[in-house]
Amino acid sequence: MKCAPYDWTKQCRRRLKHNSYANLIWLINFLPSLCGFPLLNVKFNFLFWTIHTILLFYVYILGVVVYQMYSAKDFIDSINSFFNISAFILISVDSWWILRRRKDLNNLLEIARKNDDLIIENGRFHGDYEKMLRRIKIIVIMCYVFHFINEVLIFIPYRTLRMEEFSIASCVGLEPLDVSPNREVCMGQLALQELTSIVVVCSYDVSLLFLFSHTTAVFQVLFEEMINFSEMAKSCHKTAEDYDVIEARLSNIIDRHGLALRTVRKVEAIYSEAIGIGFGLDAISLCLFFVLPIEVILHFAPLIYHSLFIFFLYCFQGQRLTTASEKFEMAVYCCGWENLRVKERKQVLLMLKQAQKPVIVYAAKVIPIRLSTFATTMQSIYKFVTVFKA
Repeated sequence: MKCAPYDWTKQCRRRLKHNSYANLIWLINFLPSLCGFPLLNVKFNFLFWTIHTILLFYVYILGVVVYQMYSAKDFIDSINSFFNISAFILISVDSWWILRRRKDLNNLLEIARKNDDLIIENGRFHGDYEKMLRRIKIIVIMCYVFHFINEVLIFIPYRTLRMEEFSIASCVGLEPLDVSPNREVCMGQLALQELTSIVVVCSYDVSLLFLFSHTTAVFQVLFEEMINFSEMAKSCHKTAEDYDVIEARLSNIIDRHGLALRTVRKVEAIYSEAIGIGFGLDAISLCLFFVLPIEVILHFAPLIYHSLFIFFLYCFQGQRLTTASEKFEMAVYCCGWENLRVKERKQVLLMLKQAQKPVIVYAAKVIPIRLSTFATTMQSIYKFVTVFKA
């Protein structure tokens, strides 16, 4: 039993060292598993969700209602409470998603695993694929680190030590909060509530970023595969054996492309509404950031940082996915189909028709998740703030 912590640490190091799909799944499932609701398991720990839900409604809903009834003095106080309402909506949506979409997420990860197996079985670009998995691992770890620094190290201490400055009634029923042990109990409740919320939001963010990044890697490998196929099609002697190899290669690429497109469709199907709500809250929060007094905004700075960071990262990963699919489309068109038989030409034509459809994930089924959306939103916020302050 004394060696258990050492063995656990050794296992973590080994998983972090090797770049594979299984180890990446372990990484995105690490935090949820610690808290009793592993994403790859239908069953979960009711204790975590009971504590999380009760504290969420107690701190945010009851706190905002009591503050607006007895402490809010003017319009600015009411506007300040929006950041608390925004945080409540974001946490609630992510919580609902994790509880309701677990089965869909498992099905989606199974499709991604099949594509991973096909890439490994081929073995032609396994080295490049491992490098892509390493970059995905860095993105996931970067997301974990951001949440830890921004919310655990910065927001929680500030929220608990200066609870009077957040336009919300903290710990209703424990007043007065300037005496012991009421203040210490309240600080513990606030810290626990924030910790459970960070776990939920971070788990949601990490799972989405992983799927975006892995699907992008699949399209990048398909692009390399198609370039290699083009060279083979142009250089082979067109014997019966050559055509058997070409047919097998082409069939494999078509299957993998179909799995990649299914992954994109399912990502949009299960994430679209949640991302749309998140984007809307991010846009409003960023507008208020530039409108409200700086002394007020500083209290909610970690929430603004989270909105800006996640908004940009989603759009950046969405743009990478679209760009990778466009490169694959060009590779299909230039694959040397004119050197193939009629049968293979028809297969290439069908694949090209599928590849020509833009691979874009939409938030709320209307907002494209790509860098142009981020740039347009920032430009619109700047124009709004300029007009407002003028």
